[in-house]
Amino acid sequence: MLLANLQLPPFPESLGNLLNELFGGDYPVDPLKIHQIAARAAVVYIVGVAIVRIGKSRLLARVTNLDVILGFILGSLLSRGITGHASISGTTMASAVIVFVHWAITAVACRWHWFGTLIKGHCYLLIQDGDVNEKALHHSHISCHDLEEELRLQGVEGAKEVHLAFKERNGEVSVIKQKPSPHVLDIAVADGVQTVRIEIGAQAQS
Repeated sequence: MLLANLQLPPFPESLGNLLNELFGGDYPVDPLKIHQIAARAAVVYIVGVAIVRIGKSRLLARVTNLDVILGFILGSLLSRGITGHASISGTTMASAVIVFVHWAITAVACRWHWFGTLIKGHCYLLIQDGDVNEKALHHSHISCHDLEEELRLQGVEGAKEVHLAFKERNGEVSVIKQKPSPHVLDIAVADGVQTVRIEIGAQAQS
C-alpha cells in the first residue's frame, strides 16, 4: 500500500537532479561546493586528455610555437570549466574545436613546406666551422653571451669546437661538434728503416 502511494520523480528529472547535485549544473549559478569542484576537475581532466589524444597533439612535447599557444589556450579553457566560470559542455566544445584547428594546421604544414615555414618559421645558421654568423645572431635576437651559454649547456667550450650550430624553429640552439683530427704518431723502427706514421682516430683513442 505504501509502495503504491510512493511517487518517484521521472528518470530524466532524477538524473538531472543527481548531476546538478554532483557537478553544480552545467553552468553553475550558485557557488560550487568542494565535492562539485572535485567532480568537475575529474571530468574536465578526462575530457581534456581524450580530446588531446584524439587530436594527436604534440602538446606535451612543446615542439613549436603552435603547440605552446595550444597549451596556453587549453589550460585557460579547462580551468574555467573546473572553477565553474564556464559550462562543462562549452568547455568541452571549445577545447575540441581548438585541438581540431591545431590538428588541421599542423597537418597542412606537414604536407606543404612553404606553409610550415610561414606558420613555424625557419632555422638560422649561427656557426659554421667555428665562424659565428653575426647577422644571424642579430636576426634571432641572440647575443654573444646567450650563444656562449647555449654552447656551455651542451658541453662545448667555444665556437671553435663547433662544426654547425642552428637556431631551430622552436627557438632552441642545436650544436654539431667538430670532428677531432686524428692523432699522428711517428715511430722509428730501426736504423735504415723508413719511419712508420700511424694515425689514431678519436674512436681508436677512446
